[in-house]
Amino acid sequence: MTHFHILDLDTMGQGVAKADGHITFIAKTLPNEVVEADIYRNKKNIHFAHVTEVITAAPERQEAPCPHYAQCGGCDYQHVDYPTELAYKQKALRRHLRHFPDIDITVHAAPQRWHYRNRIQLHYHADKKVLGLMDVNYEPLPVQNCLLIQEQVRDKMLALYQDDAWLELLQDEPKRGHLELYCRDEEVQVSVNEPYANGGFTQVFPHMNHYLTTWLSHQVNQYMDDDAVIYDLFGGNGNLSLPLGRPTVVVDQYGEHQPQDNDTQTFVSQNLYAKDALQRLQAAIPDDMQQPTCLIIDPPRSGLKNLKDFVSTFKPKAVIFIACEPTSFVRDIATCLEHYTLMKVDLFDLFPATQHYETVGVLVRNELV
Repeated sequence: MTHFHILDLDTMGQGVAKADGHITFIAKTLPNEVVEADIYRNKKNIHFAHVTEVITAAPERQEAPCPHYAQCGGCDYQHVDYPTELAYKQKALRRHLRHFPDIDITVHAAPQRWHYRNRIQLHYHADKKVLGLMDVNYEPLPVQNCLLIQEQVRDKMLALYQDDAWLELLQDEPKRGHLELYCRDEEVQVSVNEPYANGGFTQVFPHMNHYLTTWLSHQVNQYMDDDAVIYDLFGGNGNLSLPLGRPTVVVDQYGEHQPQDNDTQTFVSQNLYAKDALQRLQAAIPDDMQQPTCLIIDPPRSGLKNLKDFVSTFKPKAVIFIACEPTSFVRDIATCLEHYTLMKVDLFDLFPATQHYETVGVLVRNELV
């Protein structure tokens, strides 16, 4: 066991300690704390450790309400209250945006911190008869008392735990894998070893998702004329653009579950990461659809490295870029700043108690600012 003095938190919410030329990252610690921790992974002069005891606690530390918190890797901030969590998230995003010192960050808090998730992915080890979230050693940890999931999802999870009923789902399945519990239309579905959100991706926090789409409508109304045409890239089922009520081309890589066109939305199946994605997309757009005046872009965590190509081709008046990974957000928008101004950045806490959040930036063509 080794004692560590926590100097600061990194952008992932981990405590940072420095000693003897080594940097050690220790999750679930706070600045100015002294903790005892076990190192479980080394990478050159960087260590990762798991806290075993808090010797000197920070004033803002509180007892985590979840009994699984110390071992579980699902949450990061239960050892502080919610306003403190939001302050740390805002500070983390500010560090990512250090090259934009004049940009204010507006934080949108969640209305509840617990029981919000409509989906959970549980990992299993069949031989050990263990099902749960991953712990710090990347092994499944049973989480019957998880505080993040909605009541219906929790009830289904508890039913699977009862007498190890989940094992009955594993016929012809590998010894290690995952189950996904997902609430759709008031019914909880269970899939086994399927891709994440295989039943159709939606945000895990329905209330905050509605809040985000309402905010998005206000932004489009503020920056766009009534005849605006929207391209909703990585748009999934059109969740973000449907409330806008404007002509919209929704683009994503669909399979057999491609949504049906409606009064305002036209769905186009296209791999936006393909080398010729732009050319193929332009060829696939219906002839009666105009060039977009606004791009809404909500890519996966890897972002959209060639964002500049899309912006240069379509020349929209505004771009609303939504990112679940702030590093790729900063990297991508930086490529567009020759002709666009970053007007605002908003942080939406769609994942309370964890290190994650959504970052949304609004870019407007320079001549319109």
